[in-house]
Amino acid sequence: MSQPQTNEALKNFLNTLRAGEVRTGRVIAIEDRAALVELDGYSGPGQAVGRIPRGGLTSKAIRHPSEAVSIGQRLTFEVLAVDWRQECVWASAAACEDPTLRAFLLGLRRGAAHQGQVQSVHNFGAFVNLDGEPADQCTGFIRGPELTWARIDHPADAVTAGQRVVGEIIDVDTRRGQVQLSLKALQENPLVPFAGQAGLVTTGQVTKLIPFGAFVRIADGVEGLVHNSEFRDEPVDHPAQIVRRDDELTVRIVEVDLAHHRLTLSARNVPLDGKRSS
Repeated sequence: MSQPQTNEALKNFLNTLRAGEVRTGRVIAIEDRAALVELDGYSGPGQAVGRIPRGGLTSKAIRHPSEAVSIGQRLTFEVLAVDWRQECVWASAAACEDPTLRAFLLGLRRGAAHQGQVQSVHNFGAFVNLDGEPADQCTGFIRGPELTWARIDHPADAVTAGQRVVGEIIDVDTRRGQVQLSLKALQENPLVPFAGQAGLVTTGQVTKLIPFGAFVRIADGVEGLVHNSEFRDEPVDHPAQIVRRDDELTVRIVEVDLAHHRLTLSARNVPLDGKRSS
């Protein structure tokens, strides 16, 4: 049996598509989780098909693609990627749903600083109204780890609703209409001055006890972990056997890991007259 011939015309057409560009087409089928569109501009045999997942059809919450589109409807969408295995295009109509918002997002540059006002704070981060964005939009978002270099228990420890902030743009997502910001990126890493200071003896305040050790703050924004095995020669079952929160403790810097922003400390065999940091 002969193998079906490759549709070179379709492959050549798909090869001209680029992620992020805007295309148009007509809805030709609606499935349970996606809508299929015939892309404009293809004149070869067969069809150039785009697949738009349910979540990419609209920014509104829907249970089925038929709630957002109908057969024959014309759509404008952003190309996400070309699926060479299925010879189709993954796309997002939601990315082009609001032209004003899209123009604002495309005008932003990764790595640039942008100002805004914190709208709300949640367990997972903070939403920010960015300066210059369309009315009734809130596109900025700061994940908890990007709020500050300091260890915090909740994003509300770093920012509050109504506060003006300046963050670095680390990602622009036209599909979700969201801009990822980092406040930490514009702050000096407080751990840097301690790089290369392994062996330094200093004092700090116990800030938190956990089952396997205690966190000790040795400078503003700089906290390190003293593991249970590093309190004395014989490991302890819980740090509460040795220290309490707010205690002052003399420690030695064991390791400074800038890549993972991690400081390892030890309170074992620390000379009381050792050198202390200022």
